[in-house]
Order: sequence, then C-alpha cells, then structure tokens
Amino acid sequence: MAEPKYPPLVMPEGIVRDTVTIWSNGIALDADVYRPATLAPDARRPGVVLGHGWGGSKSTAERYAALFAASGMIAVTFTHGSWFGSGSPLQLVDQDPELDENNEATVRVRFIRDLIDPWAWTQNVRAALDYLEGEPNVDPDRIGLWGTSFGGGIAIYVAANDPRVSALVVQVPAIALSRTPAWGLAQQRAIATARGDFPAIPQDVDRFPDSDGTPYLAALARFDPLTQVDRLRMPTLIIDAGQEELYPTADNGQNAATILRANGVTVDYHVVPAITHYGIYFDGYEFGSSTALNWFESYL
Repeated sequence: MAEPKYPPLVMPEGIVRDTVTIWSNGIALDADVYRPATLAPDARRPGVVLGHGWGGSKSTAERYAALFAASGMIAVTFTHGSWFGSGSPLQLVDQDPELDENNEATVRVRFIRDLIDPWAWTQNVRAALDYLEGEPNVDPDRIGLWGTSFGGGIAIYVAANDPRVSALVVQVPAIALSRTPAWGLAQQRAIATARGDFPAIPQDVDRFPDSDGTPYLAALARFDPLTQVDRLRMPTLIIDAGQEELYPTADNGQNAATILRANGVTVDYHVVPAITHYGIYFDGYEFGSSTALNWFESYL
C-alpha cells in the first residue's frame, strides 16, 4: 500500500495553492489550501477537506482539490502526522525522569514516524475542518468531506460524529476493519500493550505486506467505521473498484451503501469496472473525480 506516483497536477487557470500549517493535538500538519484566485471579501463558497489513505500524503488528493477549487470551492489537503512533511508525536525514552524544583527535567525522546493511528487521524481530520471553517470565504453551512482508501473509513467516522459535514464522498473505502484478517491480532496487541508486554507505541513491527509504515494495532482494535455508518445522515457518495483486492466491496462500500439506503439516507453507489484498488487514481480518476465534483456541487 505504498503511495504510487500519481499523474502530475496541472493547475487549472485562476486557482492558487497556499501551503499552510494545521495544528492537531500539538502536531504540525503539512497542508495546502486551494482557492479561486479572485474572491470578493464577502463571498461565501463551499469548502471541502480531503484526506489521504495508508502511506499517502497531501499529494494524494491534490488533483481532486484543484478540480474542486476550479468550480469555486475552497479545498484543504493535508498529510497526517508522522508522515512525510508533517510533524511527529514524541515518546519518552526515560520513563521516570528526575524533576527539579520547577518540575522540569532533561529527557530523551523518540520521534514517532509513519504510524497508522486511526484515533490521531480522526482528530487530524477534525482539525482540518476547524482550519477550513476559519477561512474567511468559506460558508460553514456548506462543508464537505472526501476520503480515499483507509482515509475513506476515517472520513466516515468523522462525518458520523461531526455535524459540520454536509456532504460526504469516499472512494475505495476501508470501512469494515473488524472483518479484516488482522483484527484478531489487533485484539491480542491491545491486551499485550495494556499489560506492558508490547511496545506502547509500536515502530517497525506488524508491518503489512507491500505497505509502508507501522499499524498501531492496539488502537485499530477499538476502531471500526462500520459501526458508525448508521449515524450518517448527510448525502453520501461511495465509489468502489471493480477488482478491489484490499477491502472487499461486499463488506465495505457496498455494505455501507445498503445500510444507508435502508435508513433513508441519500446515497449513490458506483463501481468502476476493470480497475484494482489503486486504479482509482489512474484509469478510474476521471470518473471518480468528476462524480465527486458533481456530488459536492449538488449538495453543498
């Protein structure tokens, strides 16, 4: 699941991209804001936050963000903490440092890198929503959320619990994490971590085949976006790959769409034929991006 080399971004005319910092639980996230170059001071436009997947970065979503901005929206992409240009959480190496009279101490720390922590990721998305809401031209009543792959499950979890999200788009989403082969190991890791028999914050262990980074299995054991699908009430678009090999559509995207329809939620479900999971960024890009754009234009 390493990040592929995407086709290069061709910036549409009249769009500007500014690199900014989003602060999330004290971690500096590397982010970009895409907006129309000319906006009246009192203009109010829809806004969209875009979240990448496992091993991705803000560049995962740059073509989508530029497309949305070209239609008049303001879009934010960002890189999750501990990945690429974003800051890292710190872990104390000295567990019992000697404090002086000011409760200060000299300690050694470890910078945690390339960690897949779903709870930190949900907070990062909320921080990105906070940042977007603070943009002077964004209409806070017209905010959308877009997520891809593992970030699609994160987007569902956040949307189910944040009333600011008025429209949702996810593609090739990882939703039913409790049905993955790693779930049993995740339960074991949660127990072992709590009892001190496994690293409190793992690094370079439990790696998934052909994937970058370290999955925080103890945290993943208590994170399952499928349990939150029933809470979604906003119009939701789900796009899957016809030859999905990572997150079976019957358990994930298709299953979520069935639940939403049964709940009377406005939902549209598409399968792009003849593409695998990562094909959504290549042969599936034109359909996926244009369908997402139409969704946000219709519901924001």
